[in-house]
Amino acid sequence: QVCFWLLRQHIWLANCYLALSRMGTSKLMNVMAVAAVATWWCKSLSFVAPPAAGRSALSQVRLGHGYQDRMSPRAHDPGYAEKDTKGAKAFSHTEATGETAEVTFKKRPFGILRYAPGADGKDAMVMEIIPKSRYPGDPQGQAFAAGVQSGWIVKSINGENVAGESFAKIMDILDDEVMDQRMSQHFYASQKEPREGEPAETPLTVVYQAGAGADIQWPEMKEDIWE
Repeated sequence: QVCFWLLRQHIWLANCYLALSRMGTSKLMNVMAVAAVATWWCKSLSFVAPPAAGRSALSQVRLGHGYQDRMSPRAHDPGYAEKDTKGAKAFSHTEATGETAEVTFKKRPFGILRYAPGADGKDAMVMEIIPKSRYPGDPQGQAFAAGVQSGWIVKSINGENVAGESFAKIMDILDDEVMDQRMSQHFYASQKEPREGEPAETPLTVVYQAGAGADIQWPEMKEDIWE
């Protein structure tokens, strides 16, 4: 159907040229007139809008707002309350009393697939990590190469303590999410909300702490799905 429609439009443009020729105008004027009509037609009837500029180090959307809608909470997530829950309770940064780890990310994204909020929509826990680095310097292999673990709580970002802050603010500061066109409607909605925090400059240093989420039943992340 699309090909047939395009053929009709080409025939219509050719007829415009012939009509102008019968009116006695010059070939140059005919070509200019048809080109102008074609340009208007292409701009007004294009199937998709021209894409925005590629993602810079700082994204154009407010990642914190609507993050959970885009990422779809899983049954093993802390505080998940649907019937298929695995029973993990909501966490707080105060439960993270284990060892800390400092990791510096040179660029975005970091290779962390998902984060989850804690009780009352505060704090941020690392949930899933891309379990491999595809090549030296792979930005999406940074977390794996640095040994970041599921269950770690984000304690500070570039020296700023974020423990106990809202999940939306922490995600806005991290600005760590792979852009996906399938999530565009959620991105458009998030743009309507004000940022709770400004994206931190890279290289970005994050301090994590272990110890929270001891009751989470972690699924196995298989490497072959990233081939």
